[in-house]
Amino acid sequence: MSKLFMYGTSLEGIEQLMVMVPNSQPRGSGMVINNYFNCQGSGKDCDISVINVDDNCKNCGYDDWNFKVNVDKKRYKDIVMDCFGRIKNHSLRDRLKELSKSFKGEVFLNYQHKERFYNFLQEENWQTHDISSRYIAILFLLTADEILWKNSKEILKDNKIDLKKICLKDTDTNAYALYQTAKTLSSGRECIRSNELADKELIEDMTFKAIINSALINRYGAGLFLITK
Repeated sequence: MSKLFMYGTSLEGIEQLMVMVPNSQPRGSGMVINNYFNCQGSGKDCDISVINVDDNCKNCGYDDWNFKVNVDKKRYKDIVMDCFGRIKNHSLRDRLKELSKSFKGEVFLNYQHKERFYNFLQEENWQTHDISSRYIAILFLLTADEILWKNSKEILKDNKIDLKKICLKDTDTNAYALYQTAKTLSSGRECIRSNELADKELIEDMTFKAIINSALINRYGAGLFLITK
């Protein structure tokens, strides 16, 4: 008998994500996604996660600025490898390879996603260089889903992020995964894990693309939008 109350319903996936609290052990094996954002300065992995810093690591002095400036000259698959190359989860590695091969020069999921993203910036009279990479990445995630964006738009105004105030009513499993990733970026806590990302039944391909690209934006900045190959 299943331990999930919503087993067999459309809400099963959301409940599956919800019961995997940040500090619990994941299904099977796998490590939290934050572990793959570790700084690589000083010739060894730094204890400070790159997800929690901007252009450099104050702990070891590693400076990632040069890569950010030249990110538009890189190929998408090389950036994915640079960011996630140390992942040992074979299913997730295969999924990342599929994502890289399918890249057609557009970081956004579709025109509607791009329109929501840039319309908000225009409404707030912001340019991408006015706000942090982390904020851009979170905005990218929340605008990826129409209902999630409708419930969260007011929360992001005035350059403030309080994800606890976002209403998740009427959101599906994929929107919840986007929300959990936004929480990971905002708080630095592990709210979504690599084995969850590897599960195609839990997180569909388009949502997976949004999650991975948000991680790349957080690390390398808005220059990622310039990549076309």
